[in-house]
Amino acid sequence: MYHRFDENKYPSTNIKMEVFKEQIKIIKDLEYDFYDPGNLEQDFNKTKKEKKILLTIDDAFSSFYEVAWPYLKKEKIPFIIFVSTQPIGKKGYMTWEQIKEIEKEPFVYIGNHAHTHDYLIDLNHADIVNDIDTANKIFISKLGYNPIYFSYPFGEYSNFIKDFVSKNFLFAFGQHSGVIDNNKDKFELPRFPINE
Repeated sequence: MYHRFDENKYPSTNIKMEVFKEQIKIIKDLEYDFYDPGNLEQDFNKTKKEKKILLTIDDAFSSFYEVAWPYLKKEKIPFIIFVSTQPIGKKGYMTWEQIKEIEKEPFVYIGNHAHTHDYLIDLNHADIVNDIDTANKIFISKLGYNPIYFSYPFGEYSNFIKDFVSKNFLFAFGQHSGVIDNNKDKFELPRFPINE
């Protein structure tokens, strides 16, 4: 899980692009494949003894588009980018035009990251439903569909949030570290946060 690229004033969510490229080189040198999340639905319940790397990017910061995207596009490395709909188009974030541009590539997948990126666990049930439903409607309006992937803002969720998400998405990701295998809950998928 990545967030910002070459935004050094945010070390808790940033990675230097030169370090990111080194990480990609290590993965390639070790002959690990990058996992195409388009296969997640068909592969999830199969027993496979293979190690692959799935890249995810949260928040759709403009630094991703400006710094990391040209490299990922050139290398054709698959990833999911999780988008909170409220900040899109604001300073420091990608625009809908940029999201549509990257989404045209067959190895790019858009994920839903709720609307406000608030701590959903601090909201009452009606506001949780409203926040996620608002994002769903905006995705349908802007992209023509609601993504099948969801990422809990700040990686935090309650039983109520997880239950609601499970009725609207096929997979949901947290921010707790771990590997994904077929013993994992599809709505509590772990990720290793990578930052400075």
